[in-house]
Amino acid sequence: MLMMSQIIVGIDFSTSSMTALRLAVDIANRTGADILMAWIETKEKDREEAQQELNKIASDYKPKLNGKNISYIICQGKVYQAIAKLVKDENPDLLVIGAHGRSGFDEKYAGQNAFKLVIECDSPVLIVRETFNFDKHLEKIVLPIDSSRDTRQKVPWTIEFAKMFPQSHICILGIQTSNIKSVRNEVRGFVLSVEKFLAQHKLPFTTEFVDTENITTATLDYAKNINADLIVTMVEQEKTITNFLFLGPYSQQMINLSPFPVLIVPNVQLHGAAK
Repeated sequence: MLMMSQIIVGIDFSTSSMTALRLAVDIANRTGADILMAWIETKEKDREEAQQELNKIASDYKPKLNGKNISYIICQGKVYQAIAKLVKDENPDLLVIGAHGRSGFDEKYAGQNAFKLVIECDSPVLIVRETFNFDKHLEKIVLPIDSSRDTRQKVPWTIEFAKMFPQSHICILGIQTSNIKSVRNEVRGFVLSVEKFLAQHKLPFTTEFVDTENITTATLDYAKNINADLIVTMVEQEKTITNFLFLGPYSQQMINLSPFPVLIVPNVQLHGAAK
């Protein structure tokens, strides 16, 4: 099982950010990680008041961590820039944020700023809705596999989350977006290699295929039909002629539209090209 050193959690005291913290603590207890809460200073909340709230949260959650530490840091600046810099400085194993919040995180973690944050972070980002069902503990993990060259980069993190939550079941979704035989065969080949890899790790899985023009729509429809608990996706970044990376349309749609937690794994090759 994956052992972690540190998990950073974005905090703005909203319900969604507290849900994110609760899930992060659960993951920390399964991986041995410390928790670092990050609050971005805003005009809407007094710094001293925020410190008092952060101290209380740390005090309340300390007994819930298995001997590990929970602390906080107050950052300044634009949310995505401040968090991205913190992630770069701290190099955490995982960043966890709430999908919606108030003040700083509501608008700034949605839309373009969320996309910028995902692009800037070298660490995986787990985005959690406030409606997350803690009773299910990530029982069904959706793993979409398409024809893109790097689609299987999602697999190692999927395996680690499945091992963190032993009752989980990996649901492979082979996504066919082309009628070209060679492309369809390539997707089936990718899926077969993933199945073999999961079998080697003795993890339970099922496989389905779907024909679609929109990867996000197909993935979300499938996730809703099986009542999924987590979707693992990847930064399918688009590189421009100026060597600048934009978040591809399917990643943007997944962040905006998914009612389920989404684990976004950085694309190692494209991330390296952007540095």
